[in-house]
Amino acid sequence: MDTWSPVVRHKKIKPIPKRTVESRKGSYILKVGYSLHKGIGAGSYISSDTFTIGGYNWIIDYYPDGHKTGVEHIVVFKIRPITNVKDLAVKFDFTLLAHDGKASSNYKYPTKIETNIRNHPTYYFKKETIEASKFLKRDSFRVRFTIEVIKEGPLEEAMHYSREVAASKLSQKLVSLLKTGEGADVSFIVGEDIIHAHKCMLAARSPVFRAQFYGPMEGKKNGSIEVKDMEASIFKAMLHFIYSDSESLPEFVEVEGNRPATVALAQHLLVAADRYGLERLKRICEKKLYEFIHVDNLATTLTLAEQHYCPKLKDACIDFVKPPDVLGAVVLTEEFEHMITSCPTVLKELRQTNHN
Repeated sequence: MDTWSPVVRHKKIKPIPKRTVESRKGSYILKVGYSLHKGIGAGSYISSDTFTIGGYNWIIDYYPDGHKTGVEHIVVFKIRPITNVKDLAVKFDFTLLAHDGKASSNYKYPTKIETNIRNHPTYYFKKETIEASKFLKRDSFRVRFTIEVIKEGPLEEAMHYSREVAASKLSQKLVSLLKTGEGADVSFIVGEDIIHAHKCMLAARSPVFRAQFYGPMEGKKNGSIEVKDMEASIFKAMLHFIYSDSESLPEFVEVEGNRPATVALAQHLLVAADRYGLERLKRICEKKLYEFIHVDNLATTLTLAEQHYCPKLKDACIDFVKPPDVLGAVVLTEEFEHMITSCPTVLKELRQTNHN
């Protein structure tokens, strides 16, 4: 954690030391699903995850249809500090990124220096700019925010008394408990695997586990618990999320360079998350499936979105097949046959969308 040291006053009179100026700089890249959020209405916004730069927490508000009525043809970004940034000078840089991740000099805002952050820095782009082919990729685009926090520091002599506070390693320690099984008080039989875990940890994260362990029937549950209709790898990935509280899919779930495998695992994990009431994991899986929407996985993803109540993911899938040639390609996949039998109502929606 970034800290500025306190001023330490000594009784003995000494020459006045010089003051220092501290500067901390960092960047945050925001990936935005374009069609997924387009059309929510003027003044409505979606907020990014909280991120930390310069020892302060920030959040970005994205207005897909403008921040007020009459400017629906633009998209708006606002940066908000979550922690107190009084008496700070802050530099802001903002740019739209091309497919290759490089900044575009034509779409880079001049550096802003703010001393009153209550006036949230605001940036605008026309929708037609975003829709340019060099910015949209898989119906998403990226922007980069660079923030430099500048503050007059404490007395140089006082710097000797500063102590860095180490970053928390709680999640790492909890994952270690999961891996070693130390102190485990419950076992699961998943296929041919026996997996050990801790009731209190699972109950704290999942209402389903809480009812299973501490509900009216908990006294009758002895021995191992058999988990049916789930692969061991998916159950382990779900437990890893429960213990680590990760911001993304576990590294061993996301198969680098193998899109079909990553999508399949995210699909299974979404089902598991819904089964055990893990809403945050469910949203992470939705986001991953949205990023990888493709002809060869559309039918399965759309089926899951319908069965497990993921309305935004469902809308994104339906928008994806609006072009008749795309729908024609989806119809030829094996997964489409399964969707017809399992979700006939979705088929009606697809037909209506294509007809319109």
